Amino acid sequence: MKTIILLLPFLLISIVSKAQKNNYIGNYEKEIKAITGEIFQYKLEINADSTFTFHYFRNIGQPQSINENSCGKGTWKIIKNIIHFYTDVENDINTKYQLNFTNSKGRFDHKDKKLFRFYHSDIRWIEKLTILKVD
Repeated sequence: MKTIILLLPFLLISIVSKAQKNNYIGNYEKEIKAITGEIFQYKLEINADSTFTFHYFRNIGQPQSINENSCGKGTWKIIKNIIHFYTDVENDINTKYQLNFTNSKGRFDHKDKKLFRFYHSDIRWIEKLTILKVD
């Protein structure tokens, strides 16, 4: 009986931690279409195996413009309700995945739990980005 009582806190912590992790798993998107024809698309996929991928697409809407794509991938973990992103420079960076998400952090918006906000990143245009959880 004492063993069960001693193991109960660890079991509860494990259950809460897993539930917290499951809250973040899913796909996130944001699309901005400007009146001038510019298109900005952000897509973040957070996977159950603690990996993620990110894709940014931009077309500035000019006849001579080319589509710009920037991608990143890596791993993530939760520390005190904040998701921390990490990119292994040797294994995750290549010709397709060039963004280094190490030192990027985010969390759900306090009022709307479908909105995820990056509040810190070494990638300037990622910092303060808010994206919507679509599933």
